Amino acid sequence: MKTTQQFKFYLLLLLLLPGGTALHATDVLERTISVRFDQMPLKQALAEIARQGGFEWSYNANIIEESRNVTFVAEGLTVREILTHLLGDAYTFKQNGEYLILKRQKKPQQRLSGYVTDRHTGQKMAGVTVYDRKTLRSTTSNKHGYYELPVSGRSEIVVSKLDYRDTVLQVSSQTSRLVKLDLYADSLLRPSDPSLRESVSRVAVRLEDFFVNTSQKLSARNVRDSLHRIAQISFLPVLGTNHRLSGSVVNDWSLNILAGYSRGNRVVEWGGVGNISREHVSGFQGAGLFNVVGGNVRGVQAAGGSNNLGGNLDGVQFAGVYNQTADTIRGLQFAGVVNYGGFGRAGTIQSAGVFNLLRRGQAAMQLAGIANHARHISAFQAAGVVNTADTLYGCQVSGVINRAAYVRGVQVGLINFAREVDGVQLGLVNLSRRGGYVVLEASANDVFLANVAFKSGVPGLYTILTASIDPESPENNRLWSYGAGLGARGRLTRWSGLSFDLISRHLNEGGHNNRWQEWVQLAMALDINLGRHFSIAGGPSANLFVADPAITETASLRERVTGRDLLVPGKNADGVLSAWLGWTAGVRVRF
Repeated sequence: MKTTQQFKFYLLLLLLLPGGTALHATDVLERTISVRFDQMPLKQALAEIARQGGFEWSYNANIIEESRNVTFVAEGLTVREILTHLLGDAYTFKQNGEYLILKRQKKPQQRLSGYVTDRHTGQKMAGVTVYDRKTLRSTTSNKHGYYELPVSGRSEIVVSKLDYRDTVLQVSSQTSRLVKLDLYADSLLRPSDPSLRESVSRVAVRLEDFFVNTSQKLSARNVRDSLHRIAQISFLPVLGTNHRLSGSVVNDWSLNILAGYSRGNRVVEWGGVGNISREHVSGFQGAGLFNVVGGNVRGVQAAGGSNNLGGNLDGVQFAGVYNQTADTIRGLQFAGVVNYGGFGRAGTIQSAGVFNLLRRGQAAMQLAGIANHARHISAFQAAGVVNTADTLYGCQVSGVINRAAYVRGVQVGLINFAREVDGVQLGLVNLSRRGGYVVLEASANDVFLANVAFKSGVPGLYTILTASIDPESPENNRLWSYGAGLGARGRLTRWSGLSFDLISRHLNEGGHNNRWQEWVQLAMALDINLGRHFSIAGGPSANLFVADPAITETASLRERVTGRDLLVPGKNADGVLSAWLGWTAGVRVRF
């Protein structure tokens, strides 16, 4: 029986606990009460407010006129509203636990305060920006919808929140200092501009998060008003002549000692560390470390570290490390390390110490120490290691690799790749699916009976890598060679063609030697197709042997290689050159 009674007691306690603590769970100043004072002394009125509000007073009795009679009726108002009506602007209130501390201001300040509510639902609204259009002082309503803002007799107050229509209040000497402000939902919701977070890279967002506090970013999203200042100066985004509304103000001239935050800039902006502009910038923007722009730049951006642009560039970007333009480039990007562009137009130039990237559109020129990538190149692309492009109209030059889907121009590199070629490829290896010329050839000639050559490029101009050996020469003094050259093939009929190969070979006997022993051959061959991939070729050749006649080994080599010397010794007294006519014949496999 006793256990049942204990259970009922605890159950009753749990049911009563929420209701009993509800009053104490809220801020003292936000507790709702109802009072009716009719010529009641102020001291008794304050005591009644404390009783209904569930708190204790803490104040010096000398700061108020306790015997003054007050008359006031309130139904369902907050403690804050009732106290403001009774005491005015001369006092401040501060909560400490269940105590409310009352203090008198030494220098009473003219203030506007109250609550912001949704006119349709009646709900109090947090995160609403309330600002003075003339002084740019601003505040944000707290979680209870309460705001408080210093004003003057000529203040023009604007209440602004995203997805709501702005409310404007003209302050005068007759304006109550406790004003309830209603906001109407915007039935014609305007698409908001892309935020800085959506427009630029993660690096830029981190910079914004570091330098700009949450209330400033909230105000910047809320305020759609067009605020403009001829000039501003700031130390940090929140410490400047534009106050916390700096993210909503467009400036003509702007000086940021460390970092600045604005809606945009029209003439000149300089930041000791950096500049963050939510929308558009024109003219010149310079910073010691970084510039971040959510919209377009029309002019010049210069930064010691990086430029991050969420819109279009119609001008020039200079950065010691990194440039990024998320949308269209119509101008120049210069960076010590990386340039990035979302879309390029005719005339776009990117120059970087390491890497250039253009995701879409067309670039006139890309210059990089290591790599370039572009959708379309219309003039010139040069890199120390690799170039890639979807379409090339112009020239690709790299130290190692060039790759393009479609080439209408020239590729120059050690290795060149293309899906389709309508131009020239110059490199050790040149590969293309369509329009290219890739051949593996096995042949014999009047000097070597065993030759192999790899030819790649286009029919109009291809490169040749070749190696030769004379299997009949003594094993300890085997004659062999290696070389490279250029060639061209012209089509005669559907099943035949004529090729001209100019090859220079270095000759060796036994091991490799560094003596000057060079054989230059110009070979003409009639090429007859034996199906789609095979052909036979053969024809005459003109040959030169160049070597130092003073070296005994070279003289013996000349006798082994040279046929009937066409250069009369008397007319070729130095003996450096020998010339003869020869032949070549072989089988070609075309890929």
